[in-house]
Amino acid sequence: MKKIILFLLMLLVIYPCLFPMALMAQQTHVLEPSIMEVAYHEISGKYNDDYALRVGQSMSQYFSYHKLRDDSLSSNAQTSMIILQELLDEANNRNDASKQRASGPDHGDYFYRSQANNTFDTYTSLMGQGYKITEPITVQDWNIVTDSTRQILGYNCCMATTTFRGRQWTAYYTEDIPVPLGPWKLGGLPGLILFAEVKGFITIEASGIKTKSTSPVTFYNFLNKKYEAIQRDVYIKKRSNPKAYPKNMIVTPQMELQ
Repeated sequence: MKKIILFLLMLLVIYPCLFPMALMAQQTHVLEPSIMEVAYHEISGKYNDDYALRVGQSMSQYFSYHKLRDDSLSSNAQTSMIILQELLDEANNRNDASKQRASGPDHGDYFYRSQANNTFDTYTSLMGQGYKITEPITVQDWNIVTDSTRQILGYNCCMATTTFRGRQWTAYYTEDIPVPLGPWKLGGLPGLILFAEVKGFITIEASGIKTKSTSPVTFYNFLNKKYEAIQRDVYIKKRSNPKAYPKNMIVTPQMELQ
């Protein structure tokens, strides 16, 4: 009984949306139409997740499909019980892969890139507190390896490597889709990134591309969460502090180390 009570208290801190706060009004609104949506599958250790890169004329966004589902369900007191049941099933069946929910290093984050303003906004949270990180768009310093290629989703892709925020990335991009974007914060190559990897940490690969009947680039805040502005380095330091978490809590590694 004590373990169940402790588990529910942790849910209240990490997922406040599962409780009365789920009655707050939605604040979701469309930013602009999208011209393309790229689906990515992300694997990081034992974690799996599925993401969307939505591309508009001047903005793009990157987010977890599963996070969006959770937030949408949690915006209603009745449907939020679906999430609670899934969390309990996961906790009680750690050795059953079918019961494990999607997760990963950037699972809880929504990313927005504005070419017009040259800004990259990250909406994230730490133990229930929402934070907004605004930074200039960073174009990685890529080393293109022209003699290393592969096919992804039927597209010919070239290899490129870079060091970014403390991690060594390898990517494959296609000039057949001349969009200088990719998953997460990656971009700046002469084509869309369809594969990105940090060996031993994370693999991200495109699983589909849609250019018709796409959903618009949208700001999501189903629970009217208040986001506190914070500098990126301050947030990384805060998130890296073991004292920020309950004892024995398993914490996923960060995408950025510096």
